[in-house]
Amino acid sequence: MDAGADAGNRTAEDGGDWYRSALFEAVERHDLALARLLVARGATPDEDAFYHACEQADLGFLDLLHRPGFERLVLHALDFEDAARLGWFLDRGVDLDALGALHWAVGRGRGVPILEMLVDAGAGVDRPHPRTGERPLAVAARCGHLAAHDLLAARGATAELDPVARAVLAVARGESAQLPAAPPPLPGVPGDDPGWLLGQFAQLGRTEVVRALLDAGAAVDTRGWSGFTPLDQAAMHGRTEVVRLLVERGADLADRAFDDEGPTPLDCAVWGARDNRAGDGDYAGTVALLLAAGAPTTHEPPTGDAEIDALLTRP
Repeated sequence: MDAGADAGNRTAEDGGDWYRSALFEAVERHDLALARLLVARGATPDEDAFYHACEQADLGFLDLLHRPGFERLVLHALDFEDAARLGWFLDRGVDLDALGALHWAVGRGRGVPILEMLVDAGAGVDRPHPRTGERPLAVAARCGHLAAHDLLAARGATAELDPVARAVLAVARGESAQLPAAPPPLPGVPGDDPGWLLGQFAQLGRTEVVRALLDAGAAVDTRGWSGFTPLDQAAMHGRTEVVRLLVERGADLADRAFDDEGPTPLDCAVWGARDNRAGDGDYAGTVALLLAAGAPTTHEPPTGDAEIDALLTRP
């Protein structure tokens, strides 16, 4: 930059749908010092860079890149399990009901602590979604999130469940292993069949439900949100026993999720330990299990977790 390089240089990607900038690359590299330097030298924080900052555990990226209006990207922050990240948005007065944030969090399989934060911050447990009109309790049933369903019911939520939601809820309760033929209710899931729910149950740590679905013929590598397999989703949430089951059933250890350069299941576990850390997840146990199974990874120490670093460097 001292020689004249433009700190704000960026190039269009995917026909101009989004822009790759030096600032974007700094976020992707988890390099907050570089991001600060670029902003100091004139780079303008844009929505693409802030969107990816929502994937980082370091809240310094959000502080640096936020501009008025960007707080609506709380929905992307809710794609991940991070109470501090959500708290950052809540501190800025984001309108949760206008965005359907509680519905989104339930559908993305967020844990009870995250859901309680949203409800305690004023998200309406009976508020219809601003676009679909669905109530949060119906979304919980439709997405197989039994813990969310029970939490919302305890907080006074009500909803009329359609046959699809009732059928999925029966699977979540262990009363059935037959998923109803219906497309996913949320964006970001490929295909139009119910197989994505296998990954949802894997993410939620529902080992016996996953076992029942596999026994009933569910494909072990069925893709769910953003192209992740059930093994990816279980790994990034530290669900060691689900990971063990999926590995035993032949899940692809080298799958690359959403594209040829995407993360492997072991990458998902290492990344999850830092940027998607479920409070009840066993990340070291998951990493150890995947390493023992021969799973590949692109990650090297330091990862931010001393126990995982020791596992990755073990001969």
